[in-house]
Amino acid sequence: MKKKVLFAVDPCHFSKLFDPSDLGRIGRSCEIVPAPARESPDKNFLLRHIGQAHVVITSWGTAALDDQIVAEAGQLELLAHAGGTVKPVVSAALWAKGVRVTSAAAALADGVAEFCLGLILTATKRAFWAGLATRQGAWLDSLNLFHGPQEIYRQNIGVIGAGHVGKRLIRLLRHFDCQVLLYDPYRSTTQAQVLGACKVETLEELFTQCSVVCLNAPSTPETQRMIRGAHFRLLRPGALFINTARGAVVDETEMIEELQTGRFVACIDVTDPDPPAADNALRRLPNVWLTPHEAGAIAQNLMRIGASVADEIEAFATGRPLHYPVAQEQLAFIA
Repeated sequence: MKKKVLFAVDPCHFSKLFDPSDLGRIGRSCEIVPAPARESPDKNFLLRHIGQAHVVITSWGTAALDDQIVAEAGQLELLAHAGGTVKPVVSAALWAKGVRVTSAAAALADGVAEFCLGLILTATKRAFWAGLATRQGAWLDSLNLFHGPQEIYRQNIGVIGAGHVGKRLIRLLRHFDCQVLLYDPYRSTTQAQVLGACKVETLEELFTQCSVVCLNAPSTPETQRMIRGAHFRLLRPGALFINTARGAVVDETEMIEELQTGRFVACIDVTDPDPPAADNALRRLPNVWLTPHEAGAIAQNLMRIGASVADEIEAFATGRPLHYPVAQEQLAFIA
């Protein structure tokens, strides 16, 4: 008999996450619990339907599976999260019940890493700023902005954090003639080498040696305000800093103070809070390219989530290992 799967996914996300082919794979692997397609996956929804399910698919906006919901989930064996962090939907009761958890965060990582690579290649050449200047009549002289254009050829590119995004970014950078330096206290020298990077022991070493620094670390209590003004002061003139991780990992006030010197440029996709206030200096500093948290969960990249969930459910239904399981002890150091 097929296992039963409940889609506890907000209708506004559903069609963006799951295309017909991935829905077909899920439907062939499991029996889908009939539930109102246009209903919000709040606590009442889960209480009414989760008792029928062996698998629940959650996403952004799904209510947390708290003690009361878990008590009704007598058959539940797997939570497949169609989103980034699982932290808003899991609970101690869920872990205590022995429900396995998997996340599609790795699927989003591809788009974030590609976006980060694009920023590296365009911002080092000052393409954003030169393009704006040409609209005002400038030409080659526009390239002199912020210590002029640079290339990544034979340069050190710094990556902070070798999680899903960091690993993929390092893999993409293998196609270029540059050296990747990695700061990640949870990776050994050998692990960094396998990824294609050279491990450094301190952030100070990374900021001193690199012409580009990419922040890919998760936001956890350990990483709060981890990147400070002292780190930015170590950057060489004309360096590039990219944050596609979380704004809380950076001391934003101290970063802004250093950006105001004009010594380096920054591409910032995330802030704290997100979005930033209308009068936030990041919105007007000339050496900052600020984007609206668009690196990951956007457009066709969202379909990677549905594909990942379908992969996990196929693995579950056939007794194979899950691709991206999440254990309770991981919550302290994952996004």
